[in-house]
Amino acid sequence: MIRKANYNDLDTLDMLSLNVINAMHNDGIFQWQLSYPRKRHFQIDIDKDSLFVYEMENRVVGVMALYEENDPPYRTVKWLRNHSMVIHRILVDPTCQTRGVGQALLYHALKTCRDLGYESLKIDTHPSNYKMRHFLKKHQFHELEYIAPMHRIGFERLIEFDRMNRILIFGSSGSGKTTLSKILHQKLNIPYLHLDSIYWVKDWAAVDKEVFNHKVREFIHKNTRFVIDGNYTNFPNFIERIKRSDTIIILDYPLKTNLKGIIYREKKYKHRYRSDMATGCIEEIDQEFLEYVTRFDTKQKRMRAIIDRYLGQKHILRFKTREDLMRWTAQL
Repeated sequence: MIRKANYNDLDTLDMLSLNVINAMHNDGIFQWQLSYPRKRHFQIDIDKDSLFVYEMENRVVGVMALYEENDPPYRTVKWLRNHSMVIHRILVDPTCQTRGVGQALLYHALKTCRDLGYESLKIDTHPSNYKMRHFLKKHQFHELEYIAPMHRIGFERLIEFDRMNRILIFGSSGSGKTTLSKILHQKLNIPYLHLDSIYWVKDWAAVDKEVFNHKVREFIHKNTRFVIDGNYTNFPNFIERIKRSDTIIILDYPLKTNLKGIIYREKKYKHRYRSDMATGCIEEIDQEFLEYVTRFDTKQKRMRAIIDRYLGQKHILRFKTREDLMRWTAQL
């Protein structure tokens, strides 16, 4: 359970902080010294009604301070948004660090940002705190600039509350692009388009490129809200899709994960075609297709480079595992 901290929590929080600091030092992370954060710092947070604690089995095992952005050192960084909240002093009891406490505090901060109409959530961490850096990236924070006055790295996550109206999904075959588009279609009540379904016609015959481009353009201009899954990066509509979108999702899974997805799909639709594909487009795995999948990461470097140019203009989400993706969709 997450609740506002009170003055009765101060001694517990002081001991919690001391345990966390010692554990970090044992891991070679000297983000904080023994003098910070301690009881007096938490008292200031409580005075400002900005401190939250996580209780588990009647014991405080996590704490987080949440403020509107106001730190002068933050002004040295080129952030993606200006109207933001900032997490300070997020700590989790070392004995509970694999039990979802940090994630729950983070989700609480995101919900608070959404409810209050903020555009993003910011946080910083020590360059050597690789666990925290990985944790933040897993939860769709963008690693931005080095904050020199603090010797910290700035991270920012954009808030999706009103931005997810025109969504693109990219990823390798077998990553689950179409499955995700259907999930978003259902959760957001939004039209979706599976690009393979308009590019391939009977028996895997490809349509004329101009016909394909026309169908894509017609869809993105006809619908004010949409989700489109598929790559097709060598077509002119690739850039048009990006410019028209507000959210870009990249399923950046390891090759092994994608191959498992392909094998699962082939078994499910063996000698049949999917309902969203043309007659005769039977799901089969051949050598040419496997070579395409194994080369996907190299071939798509251009795609990722182009998408990265739109950081800050578009809401870009990159998922490394299916578990991270499902955790994100569960929040919607």
